[in-house]
Amino acid sequence: MAKISCVMPCRNRGDIIGESIQSIIDQTEKDWELIIVDDHSDSSDKTEEVVKSFADERIKYFKLDDKFGKAIASARNFGSVLSSSKYIAVADSDDLCYEYRFEETIKAFEKNDADVVYGDMDYWYPETGLIEKRDDQYKAKEFSLEELKQTNFIPHGTSAYKRQLAVDFPYNTFFRVAEDFDFFTRLAKYGYKFHFINKSLMKYRVHEKSITKQSRYNFSYGDLVKYNRGWRTERPQMEQNGQFAE
Repeated sequence: MAKISCVMPCRNRGDIIGESIQSIIDQTEKDWELIIVDDHSDSSDKTEEVVKSFADERIKYFKLDDKFGKAIASARNFGSVLSSSKYIAVADSDDLCYEYRFEETIKAFEKNDADVVYGDMDYWYPETGLIEKRDDQYKAKEFSLEELKQTNFIPHGTSAYKRQLAVDFPYNTFFRVAEDFDFFTRLAKYGYKFHFINKSLMKYRVHEKSITKQSRYNFSYGDLVKYNRGWRTERPQMEQNGQFAE
């Protein structure tokens, strides 16, 4: 059994997923498994071909069948169930992990008896090569339940958690975006321990095809999460805007 499982959902990422996979291969911690879950990529997409070109037995590729759902939350849940390690690290198919990420994450779990570990991240603009830090209310910081009730400051792509939590508290498949905020707020509400690594663990690729830039509805998923947790009294109103592209 590997020390850590990495679950990477993807859809139509044949042009860039190779870089993300290479960032996993380059980890200083070599005892890992990478579970790639293809969420209904188009027939013209080359993701499967790219994945199999690495010929690494630690990399496992699966196509998400309709009977297991569709969209990113379902893909994450599918990968979690198939994972074999005690810890699961989140990785998205368009981002790059720094080579020390897994080593630092495992060390944080073991030293702090944590249930969830997360760190900081860098914003990366591949067209210009610019790398910058976030410096607003969403900036990663030491965990505080009261602050989480206001703002999602946990960068999902840097996070890892005990596998059992992913089984007991699967991602809510209603959420097309903000599935991470919903997941973390449920864990926090039930008292699980979060630990912050004050170090950048990944580069977040800033581009127009990011899932977080697409939404069919004019309402805040974050506000809906807060309402569901009992942290907001007013229910968000939902209206279709026709901007979403599946």
